[in-house]
Amino acid sequence: MLRPLVPDQVDRSVAAATTPATRLILALAAVHAARVAQIATLMLDDADLGNRRLTIAGRIRPLDDLTLKLLLDWLDHRRNRWPNTANLHLLINNQTANTTGRASNHWISAAMRRQDATLERLRVDRQLEEASYDPRA
Repeated sequence: MLRPLVPDQVDRSVAAATTPATRLILALAAVHAARVAQIATLMLDDADLGNRRLTIAGRIRPLDDLTLKLLLDWLDHRRNRWPNTANLHLLINNQTANTTGRASNHWISAAMRRQDATLERLRVDRQLEEASYDPRA
């Protein structure tokens, strides 16, 4: 049976997200319920900053303030670190910056792998939260 994560578990995962990429990855899983493979396949044009929207697996989602800030931080880091990359994937690393391929699922999930709140658990926790939402409350 799936159980919601407790705040300490989430806090430890947040503390483990120490780079702009891992902070954005964490938000995509925890706030937008994105799967690791969906995160890895995001393209730059999936982020519509002007309209504050993000397309994940064909679904358009509004960009909340936190995800927008983390996305902008990542894009600044990406531009400074790899200014001449031709890779159009949103998330790139040292191995993919000189190619057009996507980052691996292994790389995407690496920072949260040893945490109680893995990316998959964070994603499921978000879905549980959405499923239990009562607009009358």
